[in-house]
Amino acid sequence: MEKGLKRFARHFIVPAVKKGSRLLQTVLYPDKCLKCRTYLSEPDQTDGKAPALQNCFCGHCLGSGVYHIHPPYCLKCGIQLPESHMDSHVCGSCLETPLVPEKIRAAVEYKGIIKDAVPLFKYHSKLSLARGFETLLFQTFLSGFKTDEIDLIIPIPLHWSKLRHRGFNQAFVLIRRFEKQYQSKFATQPRWTVDTYSMARKKKTQSQTGFNMAQRKRNLKNAFYLTDSRGIKDKSILLVDDVLTTGATCNEAAALLLKHGAAKVQALVLARA
Repeated sequence: MEKGLKRFARHFIVPAVKKGSRLLQTVLYPDKCLKCRTYLSEPDQTDGKAPALQNCFCGHCLGSGVYHIHPPYCLKCGIQLPESHMDSHVCGSCLETPLVPEKIRAAVEYKGIIKDAVPLFKYHSKLSLARGFETLLFQTFLSGFKTDEIDLIIPIPLHWSKLRHRGFNQAFVLIRRFEKQYQSKFATQPRWTVDTYSMARKKKTQSQTGFNMAQRKRNLKNAFYLTDSRGIKDKSILLVDDVLTTGATCNEAAALLLKHGAAKVQALVLARA
């Protein structure tokens, strides 16, 4: 009996565990550059932190750059302003047509390696990028919203059909560890919670790629609904999304929340186009 169990473990359990371990290793640390498919060296795990972008791309591809957004930037929409501008201020576009969220902050510009990385993450399920992205986003959250009184963090929802096809909501994946990261950094529970239930998407919208502002607005009209408006009444809400281009998505979601009694709506995005 004992020999039979050992034989079973050797031939079935151990290979299954090894296979699972290899799959997990591939998800966390791809063996090839996600863009050009060049073989990568061993991942850098010396500091014990989450895998960063350098563990997902080769040096050549990373050479296109990660463009962090830093002052001067627009105080309203968060877009990077030219270095010739001495101070951060509200940009001309926001002065003319302000976005609905009170304030938007972005971690990086949507160019360089980020412009390659986001579609790989979003459309090709390269989840090894998630930890690097969430680190960038959490740093921006701390610098942009740490002193703000936020009650709820709501990731922009996907339509159920798109969620089923993709298998995950990229906006939620970016913030799924926010509470844990906050507790680790400050040794206390945050006052806010991540809310994936109050808002849902009822309209299966077309891809916004290639649309101008007017087309994006029409595409997103009545795209969202609230499952329970009582939960957001008088709350300060932070919306989260992966990329902000014209702001049409955040506008539609923020307008709905404000219409149903939210006290304030702001937005945090990974990349600003």
